[in-house]
Amino acid sequence: MKRFIAIFGCLTLFLTAAVYADFSPGIIMVKFKPGAVEVPSGVAAAKVRAVSVQALNARYKVSRVEQLYAKALENRPDWTHLKDYYVVKFPKGENVAGVARAFAKDPNVVSAAPSKIFKAFDTTPNDPRFTDQYGLTNLQCPQAWDRTTGSSGIVIAVLDTGIDTDHEDFVGRIDSRGYDFVNEDADPEDDYGHGTSVAGVVGATTDNSKGVAGVDWSAKLLIIKVLDNSGNGSMTDILQGIVYANSLTVEVMNMSFGQYVPDSNLQTRCTEAYNNGVALVAAAGNGDVETWNGNPSYPAGYSNVLAIAAVDQNDVRSVWSGIDPITGRTQASNYGTWVDISAPGSDIWSTEMGGGYDWRNNGTSLSAPFVAGVAGLVKAANPGLTNQEIYDRIKETADDIDSLQQPQYQGKLGSGRVNAANAVAGVNAEITSPQDRGYITGTASILGTATGWNFSTYEVDVLKSGTVESNLITSNISVESGALTNWNTTGKDGEYRVRLKVFSSNGSSDEASVNVFVDNIPPVANITVPTSGASVSDNITITGTASDQYIDYYLLQYGEGASPTSYQNITRSYISVSGGVLGTWETAGLSGTYTIKLTAYDKVGATSTESVQVDIQSSSTSDKRVIAQAGLPLTYGLPNPFDRSTTSQITLNYTLNGNYDVRIFIFDLSGNLIWQNNYTAGEDGGKSGENNPSWNGQDMFAGNVPNGLYVYQVTSGSQVLARGKIIVLN
Repeated sequence: MKRFIAIFGCLTLFLTAAVYADFSPGIIMVKFKPGAVEVPSGVAAAKVRAVSVQALNARYKVSRVEQLYAKALENRPDWTHLKDYYVVKFPKGENVAGVARAFAKDPNVVSAAPSKIFKAFDTTPNDPRFTDQYGLTNLQCPQAWDRTTGSSGIVIAVLDTGIDTDHEDFVGRIDSRGYDFVNEDADPEDDYGHGTSVAGVVGATTDNSKGVAGVDWSAKLLIIKVLDNSGNGSMTDILQGIVYANSLTVEVMNMSFGQYVPDSNLQTRCTEAYNNGVALVAAAGNGDVETWNGNPSYPAGYSNVLAIAAVDQNDVRSVWSGIDPITGRTQASNYGTWVDISAPGSDIWSTEMGGGYDWRNNGTSLSAPFVAGVAGLVKAANPGLTNQEIYDRIKETADDIDSLQQPQYQGKLGSGRVNAANAVAGVNAEITSPQDRGYITGTASILGTATGWNFSTYEVDVLKSGTVESNLITSNISVESGALTNWNTTGKDGEYRVRLKVFSSNGSSDEASVNVFVDNIPPVANITVPTSGASVSDNITITGTASDQYIDYYLLQYGEGASPTSYQNITRSYISVSGGVLGTWETAGLSGTYTIKLTAYDKVGATSTESVQVDIQSSSTSDKRVIAQAGLPLTYGLPNPFDRSTTSQITLNYTLNGNYDVRIFIFDLSGNLIWQNNYTAGEDGGKSGENNPSWNGQDMFAGNVPNGLYVYQVTSGSQVLARGKIIVLN
């Protein structure tokens, strides 16, 4: 619009309104502890249950306590994390900061704060006349419209001063679910003009022989009025607007306002919307500063919000007439490394409140909706893109304008000026296999997507230490979720990068890459002690080597006889061993010929195995080891309760200090034997170390046991080695 007002948040949260008039009078935001306040069904005002809060209400003549996010909770009652946030209303003559301090000290309050005021980022008009919509031309929107003019299935929320609902250029474009949080009604009518101009840039009806063209021809405009008839916006209204729009699952949200003080509530609500898939776009501000008191403007300054700076028709940083009321500088676009991208913001033709059109619209407020409109086009052209992918697409395809700027602004206007044609070009590069940081060997298939509306070619390269080592393929045939090429890695070992580049016919491109580890050398598995044929007894130490550059794990096992039919684990380790200790094996209680097997596994699935046979001499102390079991070892069942509707068995976990012939008994609470099983020394259930035998919840006659509590005992001879309880649910 033609006026610029920029009153931002104060430097310290609780400065009085007499010093900084940036708090909404007569209201504070309070988060109560659960149960302190409730909202009865069908009643707008909340009921205060906490006596201490009732006393505060009386002290400050509180007239009403309202749930802050009530409108959003109507749509998403499952968002229970928002239900305890309230707006407390009291006479406007009260000191807002003082009331907030008093509430913050109450034991039934989690937090309390004044409601900061936001301002629309518009500027005093300057004199130059410009009667063409150069912004659409600079953005190459006509070329983008060859690809898509948008989709009516996409909703772009415009949080601003509302919209002129009777304007001829919005017929059929306004979403009926809009809301006015300033006047608390469902009629978000513009009474200032800023929102009508912003909405016109986003989506004035195009190709209708009337007025101006919008960036997005088809998207629905969800109008959320959060700024009043002077361009001011209370923090409470801003927060409600963000959450309400988020509850309706919009694709894009435009916020052409801001202030210079970070706020945790604002950041949290933006993060929630971002996590819900909303692309958030905000104006960077018009104060001609990189930061103000060390801060960028917010919400643009948050990392999950696209911060938009303004440039003129020559892609030079916008400078306007007038003095910024906060910084005291001539009005110009803010800048900084926190800015994500730039868009036209000087002399912008758009819709005007009252049904007309004007070109004297200036400010980053007008830059942001260009990007919001492009985001809508990108989503329409590529419905599968996430909000972060839309961010990346818009930034990566921007036109570099750094060389046009004065040195102090280079690198501080984002990635460039947004280019709609490049952003919606539709070329898509994606590698689905191998996975990033994955491991490959031999000939690997490179799978993915190389396609797009104006696809030209794709190429797959292999890089080593950042340098292209080889080109695997260059092709003019697009691929949709299929094989891109094969890579024969024979003779290679180590870390590589596989890069896919997809090019469009207009010169834009998309890129994807994965880092992979090539391993064509099998692991080493070698047992040095004991040697094959050795006689052993008691606790023996097994040494050797189990190694690989990309070791996954090694497994040390033993089995009875020269050709065991099954093996028991001695050690599983995920660390390479070279000429060291692989594990220790308690052989007491065992006798005869046994086989020790070592298997080393690497990340690509290659294995190496070595086995040795040993003759175990029966230990004369084996019976004493049972007696020497100190107390009862830690024992537990997993899962417990044993719910047979979700799992078929429970494991009984315990540790023994020797190899014993073991018997497990399970009893009901009346002492009746339900089930028993025997385990020979050395097998799972009776081996030294960790044991994990299982029970399927059936009795000795293969019938399912009833629901209830059962006890079990692990015994060897007359000694109880472990015991525990099991809850069975059928």
